[in-house]
Amino acid sequence: FLSIFSVHLNRSPTAARVIELRYHPGEFRSATRPESSLRNESMWIGMEEDAPPYRRFVLRQISGAIARRIVCALRPGEVVAQGEKIGMIKLGSRTELILPKTEDMQLELAIGQRVKAGQTIVARWNGNADACRVGPSVSAER
Repeated sequence: FLSIFSVHLNRSPTAARVIELRYHPGEFRSATRPESSLRNESMWIGMEEDAPPYRRFVLRQISGAIARRIVCALRPGEVVAQGEKIGMIKLGSRTELILPKTEDMQLELAIGQRVKAGQTIVARWNGNADACRVGPSVSAER
């Protein structure tokens, strides 16, 4: 959940290519409520790493009850660098990063941990080799 005091800018967690964008119209419930993930307006950004092993992941921008606005200017096929600005969600919203579960993935966050855009490492693959840094400023949830 991003409070009105959080940074609402979204950044790419790793160098990646945009595979697909899906906009879902919906409700504007408080983003603190679990059902907001399923019912609120959202933008689904399907991405694939720009280098082998080309892992795929999803970043979801979910609108909240206050400003009700998602900004995403990405296009399918576009390549973004790790930490590059990829969008914004206005006030009281949430962002979800969905990573593939693999045997060589190690999560680096604790539940409830606050993170900083472009700096906090979310997960590593192959020990220390590859790192996925968090894009949005959010707290880690289950």
